[in-house]
Amino acid sequence: MQLRKTRVTLFGCIAGVAVVVPLIGTGCLSLRTPSPTELSGSAQLATAPPGLSEPVTLRVLTMNVWGLKFLSDHRAERMPAIGARLAQLKPDLIGFQEAFVKADREVLLTALSMAGLVHHRYFPSGFVGSGLLVVSRYPIEEAFFRRYTAGGKAYRVDHGDWWAGKGVCLIRIRLPGSVGYIDFFNTHAHASYGEAMYDPVRQSNMEDLAAFIARAATGTSPALVVGDFNVKRHEQQYRTLVERARLTRLMAVDSWIDHIFAQENSAYRHEVLDTTIIDDKIPVNGKSIRLSDHKGYMSTIRITPVTARPATDVE
Repeated sequence: MQLRKTRVTLFGCIAGVAVVVPLIGTGCLSLRTPSPTELSGSAQLATAPPGLSEPVTLRVLTMNVWGLKFLSDHRAERMPAIGARLAQLKPDLIGFQEAFVKADREVLLTALSMAGLVHHRYFPSGFVGSGLLVVSRYPIEEAFFRRYTAGGKAYRVDHGDWWAGKGVCLIRIRLPGSVGYIDFFNTHAHASYGEAMYDPVRQSNMEDLAAFIARAATGTSPALVVGDFNVKRHEQQYRTLVERARLTRLMAVDSWIDHIFAQENSAYRHEVLDTTIIDDKIPVNGKSIRLSDHKGYMSTIRITPVTARPATDVE
């Protein structure tokens, strides 16, 4: 989430007051404590489920919807258009970032439910929420959230990441019949703002993310990881994540900071059939407006158990 320095907003004013008023300051600091990760309550970590019984093909989508209250332009026009466009694509799993506003989430969920994506979770965090919304065609069996330890600078009210409670979420979805389960991670890491002082923060976020994936994934189910990572492929933070979490990229096109991965697993073979770039424009007040300040990406992914016989895909 990269807030524009030139804008003075109610969000910034509230955040600024919280920083300078001592009475509120203690409460603000307590909200920076990372949220507990209730993995001890995971039935699937206690008893790992069986692996996939047959190959599956899944359409997996990630999109930062630029849903900043008081800051993002044309939300009222963009959110219905985003929902309608994604419903046309018929994804199976979606990881949204910057879905901060409840009314925006409801618009997206209404449109997607018409396309059969009726299962969802949102993850509150910090002062304005994590912004992480996950939507699934298939039932969600478990859901967890891990707030990142490092969160930027509270005094930089023009950089709102500190107040958002950014982190990573996980849902475990149950595929139809007895095919098995998928672990689906969605994240939004700290923005760079073009300033080197945030490099250690993003490095810490990637280390936290890699550690959470390692702890939270069952290992018997395929694990997919999507989001706005705010790291580019040539950067050290990207390499840290990919190497420590043992991730393989599942995109047939290049991207900037939004990525789709799978955790490497000797029990499965992952194949990218294609990747759709979502960068549509809509007319607003005589102008052509992009759906978001980020492109969305949907990869169609074939996951094949290495010992399974060919069978009908899950569609």
